[in-house]
Amino acid sequence: MDLRGKTALITGSTGKIGRFLAETLAQEGVQCLCQYHRQDRLAHKLVQGIRRRGGRAFAFQSDFQDAEQIRRLFQDAQKHGPIDILIHSAGLFEKTPLKTCTEQQIEDLIRLNLTVPLFLTRLFVKSHFSSGRKRPFAKVLFFADIGALRPWRDYSAYCAAKAGLTAAARSLAKELAPGITVNAVAPGIVEGTIRNRKEAAERRKKIPTGRFVPMGDLMEAVLFLLKTDSITGEVLTVDGGAVL
Repeated sequence: MDLRGKTALITGSTGKIGRFLAETLAQEGVQCLCQYHRQDRLAHKLVQGIRRRGGRAFAFQSDFQDAEQIRRLFQDAQKHGPIDILIHSAGLFEKTPLKTCTEQQIEDLIRLNLTVPLFLTRLFVKSHFSSGRKRPFAKVLFFADIGALRPWRDYSAYCAAKAGLTAAARSLAKELAPGITVNAVAPGIVEGTIRNRKEAAERRKKIPTGRFVPMGDLMEAVLFLLKTDSITGEVLTVDGGAVL
């Protein structure tokens, strides 16, 4: 897919990865529709920065705990033209030992990391029933996690949700072909995430490449999946071999 002139809806745009996604896609000529939850100043700073550099971007506030707000988000975003690319980077990462966590914590993790992406993808797909268009004419990209492939102790709800998301990507790739490709990226530890030097050094020792994932490498993986039309149902790990 030639990204120039396309429109992308990006959830979680005020997160570290979400901001880089919007800025990277804008540089590729994509109009970025940036969803955020609470950080109004950061969202508008992101949009203004993209516009100053000659790109097109708009910010949309939405609380994903409210199904009606999800529907409204998609309706409002579509006012800026048909959405060609849907990227789910919003997520919730939280430790949930079953002996101490609450039911609400489990429900929140499953909802934000699995239910909401499926809900938004459903709206996206319904907006794309079309014939006679060059295939694929749309792209869906989920952000999973290597925790979906190699689960961690005390993070069962998070790992289960992300594992469900990878399964959903593969299932939807079959269901939505050939018009829409569906893929997922499963990042390892991104550079700058762990600020404690001692902990960071210990973690790096366990990674075959000996380093965390530079944000630029993660963005290259995203662009690869979006631009390549022959890949669907893929879960691309970008982790320096940490999951091995």
